Amino acid sequence: MPLMKPVSGGVGCTIQAVIGQQVPAPLGAILGGRYQLVNPIGVGISSRVYLAADTQLRRRVAVKVLHESLAVDQTFLKQFREEARAAAALNHPNILAVFDWGEDTLSGAAVPYLVTEYLSGGSLRSILDSGQTLTPSQALIVGLETSRALHHAHDRGLVHRDVKPANLLFGPESRLRLADFGLARALAEASWTEPAGVSAGTTRYASPEQFTGARVDGKSDVYSAALVLMEAVDGLVPLLGPSSAETMAARIGSEVEVSLGYGRLRGPLMRATATDASERCNASEFEIALLAAAEGMPKPDPIPVVPILGVDDQTTELRLSDPLAGIAIVGSLAREGEEVNAAEAGIGARTVAPPAGRVTPQSPETALEGSGDADENGFGGNPPVESPAAAAVVTRSKSGTGTQASTRKRRWPKVLAIVGLILLVVGGAAGWWFFIRIPSHEVPDWIGHDVELATGEAKEFGWELADPVTVRQDGTVAGEITEQIPAPGVSWSEGEEVTFTVSLGPTLTTWPDVVAMTEAEATEALVSAGLVLGDVTSAHDEEVAQGTVVSATPAEGYPPPDDQGEIPRETPVNLVISRGPAPRAVPEDIVGVPIADAKSRLTEVQLTAGVSTEFSETIPTGVVIRSGISPGTEVRRDSVVPLAVSDGPQPIPIPDVIGKTGTQAASELETAGFVVSGIEGSPSGAVLATDPPAGEPHQRGTAVRIFTRQ
Repeated sequence: MPLMKPVSGGVGCTIQAVIGQQVPAPLGAILGGRYQLVNPIGVGISSRVYLAADTQLRRRVAVKVLHESLAVDQTFLKQFREEARAAAALNHPNILAVFDWGEDTLSGAAVPYLVTEYLSGGSLRSILDSGQTLTPSQALIVGLETSRALHHAHDRGLVHRDVKPANLLFGPESRLRLADFGLARALAEASWTEPAGVSAGTTRYASPEQFTGARVDGKSDVYSAALVLMEAVDGLVPLLGPSSAETMAARIGSEVEVSLGYGRLRGPLMRATATDASERCNASEFEIALLAAAEGMPKPDPIPVVPILGVDDQTTELRLSDPLAGIAIVGSLAREGEEVNAAEAGIGARTVAPPAGRVTPQSPETALEGSGDADENGFGGNPPVESPAAAAVVTRSKSGTGTQASTRKRRWPKVLAIVGLILLVVGGAAGWWFFIRIPSHEVPDWIGHDVELATGEAKEFGWELADPVTVRQDGTVAGEITEQIPAPGVSWSEGEEVTFTVSLGPTLTTWPDVVAMTEAEATEALVSAGLVLGDVTSAHDEEVAQGTVVSATPAEGYPPPDDQGEIPRETPVNLVISRGPAPRAVPEDIVGVPIADAKSRLTEVQLTAGVSTEFSETIPTGVVIRSGISPGTEVRRDSVVPLAVSDGPQPIPIPDVIGKTGTQAASELETAGFVVSGIEGSPSGAVLATDPPAGEPHQRGTAVRIFTRQ
């Protein structure tokens, strides 16, 4: 098979001759028993995209055939299925509809595939690659439709993670759809490795938190969307370095500069590109800001979409050859007088033959011709079919023989037969309506609602309830419906079965041990684990240091960690921060008691005595005179309580009685409070000295000996 020529646009990509080791799927191959590949319309690093025919519903679809190496990656397949289900549940006019997904075999290799609606208007990437840019007013329209799509998805817990021009697709009416929800996350968790030299492309529109490994939420998508809008206006991606490392450094360390040339669009873009995610607007706020900016801006011209395929490629390839025989492939696969055989084309599926005779390329008007109108994804109406009543009409004889009476006679039996047939049909229809018909009702949209409420409503409509499918999904609460079969809006007969996919709550994460961490450290650990900081209170603790975590518990109403130490993400966690040991009250009975008793009583309550002494004429030596902290006062544990302890009366100096008579000296010493122990010499003689000597301080009652002349 010849290499495919480059085709700009594609459901977001540019077809290249060879990408990685992926082998192009043979055209005409049928996936899942119903999706026949018709024309290549795009190629990316991990997948190829084909215009295809849904042979069951007879409509155009786009089929994204993923790299065959992903089929053996069980981690990817599990995540791919979960993300495909979540994306298929999104129902919004600005989100590309996901119809189906699965795995099949092509050219002997197993491949996963994704089926979406087919949009012929190309992508924003194809517009930019054609050398065109958008005016600020046109970019505002793109931003509004993108933010609405993101708002719808974020409200349902789904983050895109890869908003880029190639994922912003347009229908022929230029309405935007955001594509590839969930695929970026599935690929990120796969063990598949991208070809060398392409990693830089994945960072062109990444938010700062995507580089740092922080938890990514909807605000990351808003940042990427804002960069896309700026590129759409001036053709340049802000803060884009020549390598991923340099781009990362620029995004983390710098704010995006939004020039005055953006006009009223400048304010919303500045809010959407804040480096700190906490200061960045979410998708809903971005939409409101864009609506406010629209006032005063000029009316935008139509967006210059770049179609994916030419007219012939889109129409003649999918012409209905026979309402019963299915779809014939003509154009690149089937030429004049040729049959397309599955074995010759390398297709492990059924044989597809073109209609007899020559089929020539046609214009859009003739390619989709039929009795009814055709939309973008349809193949035209069915050919007119004659009714039995019409076949029974009797035409006038061309020969002109016979009389009018004989003609009327021949006509009457037929008229009566027709009337009888009509009465029979009407009667049968009435009988069917009243006695056989099973009533049907339009299925409500229960996604996002509580399963008990939905179950009650389903039973009121007369539907049977299948056993629910349970999943864990971030952004949901336990008991919330994440998916339903049948889809909302479908007419469903009473007695038929309804199946709900019910959330068990967010996915599980490991419970972090934050005890003894500081509040800041504990908060970081909780956020890194996907948990939410709840209430923060404080309490005294004898063991845990002041300012660190005493305990961490799930908020009221949320389950504790299970036996494996796991807990649902987004669980609020309440922290108790230590205020240190509880305060101690100074004992009441530490004054007026011996210092030893006072120390013992302080030790009992983990306080320490700080002892000082002072003289007291009234308090005995060694007895506590007073406490520096009033008894009953609360102080920190291990505090020092000052105690003043009596050192007895203050000493006084020995009076100077030298030169006085012994008798006079004795009287003066006794008056001062000393005791005269004796007079050495004549009592009338002059005092020569005393022992202790004059001026030396001593306690009252000290014995003093007097020495006189003989």
